[in-house]
Amino acid sequence: MDIVIIEDEDLAAESLEKLLRKSDYPIYIKKRLESVAESIEWFKENSCDLILSDIHLGDGESFEIFEDLKVNTPIIFTTAFDQYAMQSFQFFAIDYLLKPYDKNKLNKALEKYINYTATPVNDYSDLENLLSHLKSSTESKTEQERFLVSRGQKLISISVSEIAYFMAENKSLFLFTTKGDSYLYDDTVLNLDLKLSKKDFFKINRKFIVRHSAIKTIVKYSQNRLKIELEPSSNGEAFILISSKNVRNFKEWLNN
Repeated sequence: MDIVIIEDEDLAAESLEKLLRKSDYPIYIKKRLESVAESIEWFKENSCDLILSDIHLGDGESFEIFEDLKVNTPIIFTTAFDQYAMQSFQFFAIDYLLKPYDKNKLNKALEKYINYTATPVNDYSDLENLLSHLKSSTESKTEQERFLVSRGQKLISISVSEIAYFMAENKSLFLFTTKGDSYLYDDTVLNLDLKLSKKDFFKINRKFIVRHSAIKTIVKYSQNRLKIELEPSSNGEAFILISSKNVRNFKEWLNN
């Protein structure tokens, strides 16, 4: 099987490669990728049988890769954090390995992939039911109503009704209020997208989740793209581009 490893730490990647070569299955390591940006570019032109991907990368989370490209290749997520297990099953995840992992754990994960590929298409019901259940469980979670931020030694609880938008910048996430105040908030854009009302908020790109009322103007940028201006304005960005793949969904959201 052709495998691609997405891992930005050299020691972790080398350890995983050694375990793969000692596994019970014929494996060819086709490529190692080290960032979200590099992975997106590579998968635009290439493919593989199986992806082994860490979640935390230097320029973001690997979920961004699979969200951007809608990759249909089976994925085994490899990470030191267990809080992303539910989120990983929104994508084509067949297993979730917590570090440190060993040969036995890896072989069991690879066995799941072998069993998956050996299953006739009409017999995917068990896997589909599992993914459907996990996804519906995530979607049915109560929407978050308050957000705890800090300024110096002071803690502030902000109601969702006071939030204009969220902006990711240099590995940090900022919460902007309707009054123009901004605060650091400990989360990620992808996680927030699961916690916020789909009616009130829209994830327009990897950096921004915005509320209806925060959109000041919408302008055609090209035949297939739009750009918007937010109010209050964001730090140094007069207009924000909406990618062509999001324009249709964005327009439908504006109509709701």
